[in-house]
Amino acid sequence: MEINRKSPASVAPTARTGETSRAEAPKAKPLTVRDGFETRGARPNNFVDRPTGRPAAPTGSVPASAFAFGSSNVAVKPDANKVVDAKKVDPSQPKPKPSGDPVIAVIDGGVDFKHTDLDDAMWTNPGEIDGDGIDNDGNGVKDDIHGFNVGTGEGNPFKGEGTDHGTHVAGIIAAEDNGEGNTGIAAGKAKVLSVGGLYDGADLLTNFERSVDYLVNLKTEQGVNIRAANASFGNTYRSPADQARWTAAVQKLADADILLVAATANGNGSNMNNVADMPANIDLPNVITIASMDKNNDKLARFSSHGDKVVDLAAVGEDVLSTVPGNKWEEMSGTSMATPTVAATAARMFAENPDLTAVQVRDLLLKTVELDTDLKGKVITGGKLDIDAAIQAAKDSVVAKPEQPAVATR
Repeated sequence: MEINRKSPASVAPTARTGETSRAEAPKAKPLTVRDGFETRGARPNNFVDRPTGRPAAPTGSVPASAFAFGSSNVAVKPDANKVVDAKKVDPSQPKPKPSGDPVIAVIDGGVDFKHTDLDDAMWTNPGEIDGDGIDNDGNGVKDDIHGFNVGTGEGNPFKGEGTDHGTHVAGIIAAEDNGEGNTGIAAGKAKVLSVGGLYDGADLLTNFERSVDYLVNLKTEQGVNIRAANASFGNTYRSPADQARWTAAVQKLADADILLVAATANGNGSNMNNVADMPANIDLPNVITIASMDKNNDKLARFSSHGDKVVDLAAVGEDVLSTVPGNKWEEMSGTSMATPTVAATAARMFAENPDLTAVQVRDLLLKTVELDTDLKGKVITGGKLDIDAAIQAAKDSVVAKPEQPAVATR
């Protein structure tokens, strides 16, 4: 299946100028296969490849329907007989309206939610009691205080491979403004929900399907204000059946009004136009796909792929300082780092105007890019993220509500 996402007719980027500031820090140690991510070729010494997850088992992966919320028998990890009792959903009851700060789901290796720069930035499940071993909110997962681990089926997301990667991504989004390390782009404006264990247990596709089901359930049944999901991972899927499963999962996010911010590959300048790269190249209106700019924000990073039919815009992804487990900070490079920069900007936009939909935020992000000659013919918009312009566009989109007439009193 050839994937060919065309630029929406409504996209009309405006040229802007400006500089992107970057926190300075010592060079980070290279991540290795120990972290679940292979370093390859002539890359920056702090480069981390976009993780591709575990391959599917020879007998085929466990279908997402094995993790259906609202049933009385919910399998919580592949090939296991373990079940939990989940409360059945009563369709006659009104659905709770999502409220509160925008929540950005980091689907990745787990986030170190005890990190001093992230502990107050994490989403906390109001329907759960920490450590009691009970599924208090009836969503099929016990003690999912800050998220869910799809690799283990448990409520603690901070287990398994790739916790360096997931924690770094989370810090780019929302690390606290506390005078230490870095400050996330959406610091104090949004919360991070961790869906960890993506690279453990089942294959990447099955784990993604389960991640989506968990997030959609939280939003539609529990009223959690999940506005975007960050996907700094991906792989090529040539099977039409697999492609259909990826698309169906992302459609579930679209139906729940959740933006998917996805990283393109790190292919040293490879063109992704005719590659079945999942989930980045899925042609749905809630998907925005990101390439990486270099640390100076003046050209495409040498490790980044591109594609003027499938990649929407670029953002800085080289030498990005952020959180890593153990109350530490490191610089990392990759499209994995560029992607949460856009997700965090989207969070700021949702914070400015909660009435915006995922599709509207995507459209504003595309319209407000700063044009860059190096990106012409490489990304759909020919431009790179302009954080200030995107946030201002969200502010400008707020429609003043008419004043209610005064009520006469005696």
